[in-house]
Amino acid sequence: MPGYVNLADLYRAIGRDGEGESLLRRAIAIAPDSADAHHALGLWLVRQKRSDDALAEFARAAELRPDARFAYVFGVALHSAGKTDRALEVLRVASDRHPGDHQILVALVTIERDAGKLDAARKHADALVALMPDDEGAKRLRAELDAPR
Repeated sequence: MPGYVNLADLYRAIGRDGEGESLLRRAIAIAPDSADAHHALGLWLVRQKRSDDALAEFARAAELRPDARFAYVFGVALHSAGKTDRALEVLRVASDRHPGDHQILVALVTIERDAGKLDAARKHADALVALMPDDEGAKRLRAELDAPR
């Protein structure tokens, strides 16, 4: 599978991105349980502005391998598609599974903040600062939540 995924990425890099879909679909036909292939196809579909199809591929990748990276991408993609409540649900489950993941915590804080869920954003920002006490960005993000709007 890595060969298929890497070749599709190479096609993208050299301006032959259009060939990526058939290659990645062939990879999935060979190994339907390859989270990497579903994830790569999801990224390809995003570049083609086919967000609903991409969401299905990201969901499948996250289901097949519930690691932090796939959950983060799925959550952010859901939010970008206007499915904020579902995005927060996915990211909260991922945070429970991977409590030390910086990207997931930042996504939770910013999406919750933007959705007006300030108490939840503060809770996740506190977890982020506890995880990275010397990180100025984490401290600044936390402080922004208490600043008057």
